[in-house]
Amino acid sequence: MNMRRAQLLHPTLPAARLLQLYIWLIMVLLLVQGSGSLLLGLRPDIAALVPEPLATIMNSNAPHAILHIAWGTLGLLVLATQRSERARRGLGLTFGIFYTLLGFLGLVVHNPFGMRLAWQENLFHLTIGPLMLALTLLAWRAVAAADKMRS
Repeated sequence: MNMRRAQLLHPTLPAARLLQLYIWLIMVLLLVQGSGSLLLGLRPDIAALVPEPLATIMNSNAPHAILHIAWGTLGLLVLATQRSERARRGLGLTFGIFYTLLGFLGLVVHNPFGMRLAWQENLFHLTIGPLMLALTLLAWRAVAAADKMRS
């Protein structure tokens, strides 16, 4: 069996592993960023001690922070409890669509749903969302190709 065919038949394809790593990274970062943002919004005494670049990243907008905490928590729960490639691809697709649409919404609506979405937030959403969609598509194609070779 050649190396290419062996890689395709292996259950953890490189594209699927890359998607899994990216999802874990994004969900952890969202949870950390959202928690830090909520903390800074609720505790001005702590916010006063935080350097400006970090405070800017944290945003301190409660609705936005709650959205990031919710997605980070939900994503990590799915990753921890649902071990299948299909579940990860489903999470990647759902998250990618949601964050891409949120980025576009932030461009056309000023602070939708009370979330402070300046150009930095829109750029962030329009980077992580489409990248998640691209990695999900690559993983889906790799799994489909492996399944096709098996049959």
